[in-house]
Amino acid sequence: MYFLTKAYYVDLQNYEILVKEPKIEITDSKVSKNKGYISGKATNNTGTLIKELKIKFDFYNEDGKFLGSEYKEIDYFNVNEVVNFDVKHYYQNVNEFKVSIISK
Repeated sequence: MYFLTKAYYVDLQNYEILVKEPKIEITDSKVSKNKGYISGKATNNTGTLIKELKIKFDFYNEDGKFLGSEYKEIDYFNVNEVVNFDVKHYYQNVNEFKVSIISK
């Protein structure tokens, strides 16, 4: 007998956004035992064109141990432009994530 199982996802509301510009908003964040995803949007509220931007997501377990990072890259981020993003991760027992940026 063959059974199909779906990953059991729960909301992950334990996160910190470490930047104010560009504006980063998390609209959905789910996690299961060994994977998860984050959806959100970024708004270029800096008043200038950003030629290269990486949104960085650092993942931690319940003990605060760093598990790894994932990135969302945006090229030529125009003033006042809004970009939706989805980021998947495959880390086990994620309890928290922090969002920062790397720009050039």
